[in-house]
Amino acid sequence: MNIYARSCVIPYLLSFSCFSVLTLCFTAMPESAMATELVDSSLASSALEKPYGETQQAAVSPVRNYSEAQQRQHYEQLLEEFGQHKTLPEGFELQALIALSHYPELKTIKIRFIVDDVSIPLSSRPYWASLHRSGKKRTYLVVIDSHLSGNRDVLLLKNQPFNAQIGILGHELAHAVYYLERSLLGIIGDGLCQLSSCRIEFERDTDRRLITYGLGWQRLDHASFVRRRFAQELSLQDGTTESQPQQSITKSAYMDPAQLQAIMVMNPTYGIKASIER
Repeated sequence: MNIYARSCVIPYLLSFSCFSVLTLCFTAMPESAMATELVDSSLASSALEKPYGETQQAAVSPVRNYSEAQQRQHYEQLLEEFGQHKTLPEGFELQALIALSHYPELKTIKIRFIVDDVSIPLSSRPYWASLHRSGKKRTYLVVIDSHLSGNRDVLLLKNQPFNAQIGILGHELAHAVYYLERSLLGIIGDGLCQLSSCRIEFERDTDRRLITYGLGWQRLDHASFVRRRFAQELSLQDGTTESQPQQSITKSAYMDPAQLQAIMVMNPTYGIKASIER
């Protein structure tokens, strides 16, 4: 398992371990007989029990490019409408609010954005102390890394373009929307999913959800920027062409630009008639 996968799984497992102890102390667990279902071959499908079809209407109409200067003029309005119960990330408040504006379900949900040196670019999960509550009463964390070394620094939010920053924050918030409908056992299953190949579909379903909510262009800009920068770094290191490193870069749990485009084409809210050259 690579460093990224371990970094995703460890917070989950620690959270679930702590919560399990508290639960055993104070409540009965009548659903314990269901535990075996969390590790069998149906894990991947259970983690994706609420698929989002490509032809659903976006909650907010897609915007090709958000201009920072233009959006800055609407900051107070965005803060008033989408900032309640939110601890916004310092330096990325506007980007977070724009991403939040695409998810009406999250308007009254408690979300804490945390910027810290955590060795993983971004992650999203329910706060462990609120796991026992219903989805809408939980607190959700979006953790943003502040330091990565070497060519991985391209993954840092602070090093990405404004529109791309909105896209990847939107990806993490799409996780939060998904968790709203998940039970405690379901979330534990999602945590275990990070240990297996079902993580690939878990993350790609999140991108499908993001596209449905109107942030496809922003996610496309993020994917294109990261892959282009990685390709440039790798070509400088070993003398390969920029197209060659792409083969290894795209072998990840996340959709590449072509895959994102294919789903956006199928969604009429984007008004795309043909493939886009990036």
